[in-house]
Amino acid sequence: MYLPLGTYSPDIKLGLVSASRNCFPRALSEERTQRLLTAASAADLTITTPEGECAIIETKDHALDAAKQLKAAGCDAAVLFLGNFSPEIEDAWFIKNFDGPVMIIAAAEESGGSLLQKRGDALCGLLSAMLGVSKRGLADRVHLPEAPVVSAEEGVAEIKHFLTVTKVVKGMRNATIGLFGPRPRDFETCNYNLASVNSIGVEVEELGLFDLQNEIAQVKEAEAAKKIAAEMKAETPSIPSGDEFVGRLSAYEQAMRNFRERLKLSGAASQCWSEQEFSLKHVPCYINGRMAQSGFPIACENDAYSLIAELMAQYASDNAVAVLDINHSIPKDLHDSLKEYPIKDMVGMFHCGNAAPKLLKNPEMKYQVIMKRLMEPDTEADITRGTLEGQFIGSPITVVQVHGVGDKMRAYLIEGHFLDLDPRTFGATGTAYLPGFNRFYRHVLLGRFHHHAAVAFSHCGAELYDALKLLGVEEIFTPNPDCVPYPGENVFRGLMKAR
Repeated sequence: MYLPLGTYSPDIKLGLVSASRNCFPRALSEERTQRLLTAASAADLTITTPEGECAIIETKDHALDAAKQLKAAGCDAAVLFLGNFSPEIEDAWFIKNFDGPVMIIAAAEESGGSLLQKRGDALCGLLSAMLGVSKRGLADRVHLPEAPVVSAEEGVAEIKHFLTVTKVVKGMRNATIGLFGPRPRDFETCNYNLASVNSIGVEVEELGLFDLQNEIAQVKEAEAAKKIAAEMKAETPSIPSGDEFVGRLSAYEQAMRNFRERLKLSGAASQCWSEQEFSLKHVPCYINGRMAQSGFPIACENDAYSLIAELMAQYASDNAVAVLDINHSIPKDLHDSLKEYPIKDMVGMFHCGNAAPKLLKNPEMKYQVIMKRLMEPDTEADITRGTLEGQFIGSPITVVQVHGVGDKMRAYLIEGHFLDLDPRTFGATGTAYLPGFNRFYRHVLLGRFHHHAAVAFSHCGAELYDALKLLGVEEIFTPNPDCVPYPGENVFRGLMKAR
């Protein structure tokens, strides 16, 4: 989704409509709906409701009118609240006519003292409603919480969750990504299938490296690029002195900004490795990090899938994200505190130097060590300069990646945290503890996913999981508990051996 710089996720306008079955008191739905709306208001949630009788759906005309009103009000998504048993045909008719994502929740009984006169029968009503929805082929637009029968307070928590889910869905279904240059030869597994990307609503603008070169040539002396150069010098004291090198970087960033504005891009991916360095005389890492900090992620190696995962993670976390390699194992002697952790569930996550400055401790501009060995082995670093290196801050993290499977998409999610310790290596690097990673890596990642992954700096796996389902992703991999084997896992070498 095209967002103003400095914005990480789209705004969502949320509607809510209640429902009442004709043999149950309408007043019961009205009372419970008002209790839910009052609790939502106390939680600073803004919710749009239909006006008139259709605020409580009892007939098909009510359902149609409510859907029309919420669409006319610009609602991106809606909550269908079953205040009592609810009319299953009319529930489905509302969902059919609203078009957007709908969360269904049902009212729990309030107290033993109210069961005689104010019983709503949510368990029974929700069974009927969901079967009616499924029979009409509408279930792919419905979000059903793990515990959908709720009190008013629980309903507010589910609404907050749903708001984040719909941010991801809205963002992805309105996203256009820009890909600059060909995929580097040595990164075959970063290739992508356009149909799989389109399957979740994402559009692609494919551009050549020469398009970027031409744009840079035009902006090199522009005042906007000079302003960016001044910002870079103030922000990053370690940037090489003088105007020439910072001019290379600022012209590149301004060119990217121009394409972003012209094509209304949500994010971008650039070629790198290695023609970009020879052609543009710097690595793009620092600019990628600056743009990610502004809410415009730029993935490396022209990796469309990782860019998509970054956008999902950004919308879910409402913050800057990074694309990193699932990179290296952690030696036991890296730090004394690692004795407290299962070492095989530790992973060194790394990229050359493309992280948003605010995600790093003491970020410093350097050069890309591996590239220098290849491109400038016998000279001082020049075209391999431009990485922003440092340790990732200690933080909860969610790792997410998508990959094409035919014309569809698959995904994985795993949560953990970055430890606050020195990774003792180069690049933008962190030591991550991902519970269950060792088995997850062996039985899920290998053969299904490539080496990049997006990282959100919070725990948002629950929201991403539900968003992926609404986006139509059928294969979503998550870690199995220690006692549950993966398909094909040799339990005699793993789970059974531990007993």
